[in-house]
Amino acid sequence: MKNKKVIISLVVVAVLAVGAFIGWRMMYGVQKVAVDSSEQGQKIEQYANPDAFITPFQLKELMEDGGDVVVLGALNPTSADAQIAGSFSFWRGAYSAEEGAYPFGGMSADVAKMEAFLSSMGVTEDTILVTYASNSHHDAARLWFQLKSLGHEDVRYLDGGLNAWAGAGYPTGGSNPTVEATNYKAPNPNTNFLATLDDVVAALDDASVEVLDTRAADEESGEKTLDGAFGPGKIEGAVFIPWTAAVAEDTTLKTIDELKEIYGGVEGKSVISYCQSGVRSAHTLLVLSQALGYENIKNYDGSWIEYSYEVYENGNELARIENGAE
Repeated sequence: MKNKKVIISLVVVAVLAVGAFIGWRMMYGVQKVAVDSSEQGQKIEQYANPDAFITPFQLKELMEDGGDVVVLGALNPTSADAQIAGSFSFWRGAYSAEEGAYPFGGMSADVAKMEAFLSSMGVTEDTILVTYASNSHHDAARLWFQLKSLGHEDVRYLDGGLNAWAGAGYPTGGSNPTVEATNYKAPNPNTNFLATLDDVVAALDDASVEVLDTRAADEESGEKTLDGAFGPGKIEGAVFIPWTAAVAEDTTLKTIDELKEIYGGVEGKSVISYCQSGVRSAHTLLVLSQALGYENIKNYDGSWIEYSYEVYENGNELARIENGAE
């Protein structure tokens, strides 16, 4: 009888474990999507700078041709997704500032760290770099933003990311290949797409600059404060357009006409996008600058983490907010 109870208990534990695993995979695992590669390519051709984007079909051909291409997957390790075969995969710490460099987290890595990071993957100045992510593709856009800030010429964002790649049945697994390290040097480090705290503060009283809050609605309203921030709220006067507004149901980017309808109100203005830590807002930067071709678009790297630090920790009266703590 005792042995029977033990067996039943083990079975129950096993069932619960399987159920938990399935639920975990449903929540975090890559959701395969079917995308018409021809229509996707035609959509991208309508963008202001189609060379900043690539379809899974085009990437597969590029990799099979054996050219100098390195595919970079910004993938959350909790998802346990099977990466694009032959790509490199890593998480935010690999390209974020070292701990202690700032009194808060979420900042971009400096040039030296980025150079070492790319050297370890055999990247040269002439390498075609393709960034991708899974499910929510803002991390691929964040990496794109940082690579362009090095002055790297050919950087492409995989439209639909791992979702569309896996949905097309293209090979996965076998990532992080062994390669010969290079001595990569950033071709032209720049701040073309970078906004600082000073830029944001100056924008508060400048009608020609639009600050875009790209976070979720409960963050913008002050109802929710994500871990890492120092208090609730939003930058005073910021226009709320969540980064997800640019994304279709299949996780690819929307068409040029759809994007114009969403962002037409900021056309002709200088724009600073922000979120929690400059990740989701980097996606909006990519859409505005590369898909729509708007000029003077910048991503606030420090975003709400830095701004809330200035408000709640430094008492910086120049950093004005709305929806903050009483």
